[in-house]
Amino acid sequence: MATGDEAVSAVDHGDIKSEFCARAAFQLIERLPKDEAIPMLIRHLGFREPITNVPRGWQSFYPAVDSLARVGLSAELPLVEFLAQNPHQNSIEDANAMTALGLIRHGDVVPTIRLLRRRSAESAGTPAAQRLDTAAQLILKNWCWSKQLRQRCEERLRQPD
Repeated sequence: MATGDEAVSAVDHGDIKSEFCARAAFQLIERLPKDEAIPMLIRHLGFREPITNVPRGWQSFYPAVDSLARVGLSAELPLVEFLAQNPHQNSIEDANAMTALGLIRHGDVVPTIRLLRRRSAESAGTPAAQRLDTAAQLILKNWCWSKQLRQRCEERLRQPD
């Protein structure tokens, strides 16, 4: 496996048999041009690497999450669009998209929540608006988890952009 396309093929065909191969494949994918890499990574948000006894550290079991976080802000809008369009709100893909959004800004989720709310308002009255509102609430709950953090996040959300 030497190219991003070969890595995608290996993931799609179930040829990934170890944590090391999974990480290597997703690193190759994330090195593709962003307009190619981001949709591929989003498509594989549900790919779980093979279980091993390798020490994990902070890495997700879902390598696309870490790859999207490394791709950075250019992945933010496509992830928001994925959340708006994905009808399976309780799916691992949805949860992983929200995790990637939180990691992109290194845990500073207030700008992401604002973006989700703004996009929700733009599509008011649609299922997409409801999905984005739900995602914003879940990100607030999961990333601003303590009482003190929640208060700070909510205070920042009340301030104008």
